[in-house]
Amino acid sequence: MKKFSLLFGFVILFAIHSNANIVNVRILTTKVIRSFIFSPLGGNYAIYGDGVLLSDFDPTGIFQMTLEGNAIRLKTFEKDLGRFYNIKMISREPEASFKIKSINPQSKVRTYDGNVEVKLHTDNLQLLLVNSVDLEDYIAGVVESEGGRGSNLEYYKIQAILCRTYLLAHLNRHIQEGFEICDDVHCQAYASKASEDDIIQAVLATKGQVVVDNNLNLITAAFHSNCGGETCNSEDVWAISKSYLKSVKDTFCTSQSQAHWQRDISLEDWKSYLQLKQNNSKGKTPPMITSFNQAYGRAVYLEDKGLKIPLKNIRNDFKLKSTFFSIEQIGDSIKFKGRGYGHGVGLCQEGAMEMARQKYSYEYILHYYYKDVSLVDVSALSYFRQE
Repeated sequence: MKKFSLLFGFVILFAIHSNANIVNVRILTTKVIRSFIFSPLGGNYAIYGDGVLLSDFDPTGIFQMTLEGNAIRLKTFEKDLGRFYNIKMISREPEASFKIKSINPQSKVRTYDGNVEVKLHTDNLQLLLVNSVDLEDYIAGVVESEGGRGSNLEYYKIQAILCRTYLLAHLNRHIQEGFEICDDVHCQAYASKASEDDIIQAVLATKGQVVVDNNLNLITAAFHSNCGGETCNSEDVWAISKSYLKSVKDTFCTSQSQAHWQRDISLEDWKSYLQLKQNNSKGKTPPMITSFNQAYGRAVYLEDKGLKIPLKNIRNDFKLKSTFFSIEQIGDSIKFKGRGYGHGVGLCQEGAMEMARQKYSYEYILHYYYKDVSLVDVSALSYFRQE
């Protein structure tokens, strides 16, 4: 009898979480925060210092928190409230939001839903800020950060489902560090709360929906900017084969902004690169490859006369937009003519956007890019548990 222990271990873990609808996200992850300002944007906030309610001031004011030795100095414009090891800003209303502006280092104002906890980073050289936010509010913020504004509602539904699937598959990724996920691309980009009405509507319309494979496991919800006309097999990029991440032809993205690119590299630099990649100790002269064509489909390697270089390595080494390129020699240069932007696996964002503009449903678009998958509500997965 089939067992889905991994999946249901996740389901049980998520269900017994102290608040199953709350996600704890480290914000401003890429910055070494030593001082910042907090201000409520909507709703009242109660301020706690080391677990004690600080009630002798206006909880709707502006607060500055600064790293000072091994503690955090908390001030308002009128008063020094003391030094603490842990500070929590807890909303008194369910629909509350706040603004944060880093002072050291300087950064732009960011807005968030929910609550924030401030504590010392383990290195004691910076502050660690953790946003405790409703799961669906977080998903809306990620969709706006990852997908941008001005797209079609159906496209936002797709992005919401994929971001939710990714989150639940990676929940507790940073639990040993005092939070669950980060706001950087290491997890998912989460720059602020969502402000686009269509994004908020799309998240609500797909609330709880995730994508699973035939074994009811949450899929690897891969996506990229533009595939250039054909997506990649997962094994050709990551050496991991996923049955639902197979190459598909895509004519919807080929006229979009990231569909085509060019790059020139000097002939001498290209010769040096091929010599470096020859990878034999006998000093054999590598073949001089000046012509390579992917006009009729994607390849995995650049190869000729014993020389075999993975295209993903060439992309990384020369910082190219994709592996979907052809090359030709023009004078003393090698011209790369490329298609697409990104790793090419899974959903092509610009292709999906165009399909949404052409009135395809979000369900159809998902099944176009991901094969043999199902859309399910995460709360219903437990019904499929088998002993």
